[in-house]
Amino acid sequence: MGFQLKRRIDYWVGGCLLLLLFPVVRLLALALRRDHSLKRRKGCVVIKMVGAGSLFLAMPSMQAIRAKFPAGSFFLVGTRQVTAFAEGHDWFDATWTIDDSSLLRLVGSSCRAVWRMSRYADHLIDLEMHSRLTTVLGLLSTIRNRIGFVDEIVFWRRGFYTHMTYFNAHGPVYVFYDLLAKWFDVDRIDIAAFHRKFRDRIRLQVLPVELPRRFIAIGHGCSDFGQERQLNRAEWASLLLPMSLAGYRFVFVGGAADRPAAEAIIAEVGQGINLCGELTLLQSTAVLARADGFHGIDSLLLHLARALGIQSVSFWGPTDPATRLRPLETTERVAFASLPCSPCIHVNESPPCQGRRDCMAAAVASLSVTTRPRNPVSVGWDIDPVRPSVRAVAIDYA
Repeated sequence: MGFQLKRRIDYWVGGCLLLLLFPVVRLLALALRRDHSLKRRKGCVVIKMVGAGSLFLAMPSMQAIRAKFPAGSFFLVGTRQVTAFAEGHDWFDATWTIDDSSLLRLVGSSCRAVWRMSRYADHLIDLEMHSRLTTVLGLLSTIRNRIGFVDEIVFWRRGFYTHMTYFNAHGPVYVFYDLLAKWFDVDRIDIAAFHRKFRDRIRLQVLPVELPRRFIAIGHGCSDFGQERQLNRAEWASLLLPMSLAGYRFVFVGGAADRPAAEAIIAEVGQGINLCGELTLLQSTAVLARADGFHGIDSLLLHLARALGIQSVSFWGPTDPATRLRPLETTERVAFASLPCSPCIHVNESPPCQGRRDCMAAAVASLSVTTRPRNPVSVGWDIDPVRPSVRAVAIDYA
């Protein structure tokens, strides 16, 4: 299933199920009067359906919480992209995958996950902010304590979660992840220690390929969610061609779906090694650890490169780096044009530019000392009654 179809299923099917479940949940809450104290701890399940990069940002807090539960009782529920990333590390005792490749498999794998959740856990942490189906999964599992995020947009969650942490879409997401640990009496999270352990794990990884002696790692791809974050091949070429002439080599890393785009960029630049789809995520991380630098967009690979201490250059537009980049002792350059319509991902249902992503082009231009936009940067978007496509609009000020 495509991402937009999955998003509509989450919105409409999840919304209808919550509407049906609401009176049942309220009546049971009044009748059962369950003890929702967080002191009794059998097991904890974490739900993260989309965004392995967000899961990585949450892991220092999640590992601090894990220490508060009995050994062998910390679990993850997520789609294959998320659980595959987690399985390369020892962060969870078990991962339960939701197969969203078809509607039938989505229903079947969700039922299996709900059964396991109800059997092994009495605490649930929902890291998804806007998903309705993750709220449904938590309810159907009948887990005693359900912890999730709320704000003024998803106020309806207050009727379904037992413990709620306020979330601000314009604030630093990693802080809200860290605050979840307060529910379990954790007052301090050692971010540096988590990253040291992560780096030590990556250094032990053996690579099946030979790398150039010196190279820049390129992370050009991202998940299906928010592909407006990506640069096109012409924009990559404008960045990499001068570096290629200066003698830099490039190694492209990512999943199998990122391979065609990497080939197109390599053809444009004239050189590069395409490892997309040839390595596991753990091996791709080891490639980052051996690189002299990293160029990429808002994605999991950027967060991994920063945690490894690799000098990085990143490009932003639909998302705001202030809300995603955890402060670390690393050398980096962040290109963010910050147009009035940005950020739109995590804030709007869909980008107002309908995928034109002028913000990313402006970010690339802002990094170059020789390139400047030929036309004024668009600052807004409108649609008139006779044209279905969006129109870029700008105002000149005296």
